[in-house]
Amino acid sequence: MEQTVIYNNISYRILNAEHECIIHPLVLGLLPITKDSLQRSFSCDFHVYDYHLILDRMELTDGNQKDQQQLKIGMQVLYSGVILLGANLVKEYYEKSGNLTCFSYQNVIELIFENGMLITTVDQSKAMLRIRKNIEMGLRSLNKSRDLRCIKRFMNSSFVGDYKSFLLDSMRIKYLKEVKSEYEKEH
Repeated sequence: MEQTVIYNNISYRILNAEHECIIHPLVLGLLPITKDSLQRSFSCDFHVYDYHLILDRMELTDGNQKDQQQLKIGMQVLYSGVILLGANLVKEYYEKSGNLTCFSYQNVIELIFENGMLITTVDQSKAMLRIRKNIEMGLRSLNKSRDLRCIKRFMNSSFVGDYKSFLLDSMRIKYLKEVKSEYEKEH
């Protein structure tokens, strides 16, 4: 499900985040902390106001539209980590897995947060333009695994964030429990 962040009056699509998500319904007590709850679909919309990350909307979906539950939150999120954002789709480039890649966007930025406060912004638009130009000029191909490895290595060296998924559900649950305890201290 698409998620967005409004930053400097531009709506960006969330392409990735360290820790897989910025906030999870489990953290807010909207779902029980179980492995089944980890599979529940949800989406969020945020904005940055006065350097604070604010949750505008969280939507839980139970597989079909009739079971949607939309929650308007309007609260500061205590996220610590990097969020990768993209705006202005130029051309749709897809990985072998069918995922839309970040260099498909003209504007690509990373926002770095500490406890919900924006610390810094890194503009990755020029690096993504470089990848698109190499593809368009025929210097790289998305159909060749060697070229894909080269592109991924370039992106990994360019990005500030570490966008790796948790390997096990138990690690994901442990992380979410820690974040939930932080929210309980604050609220």
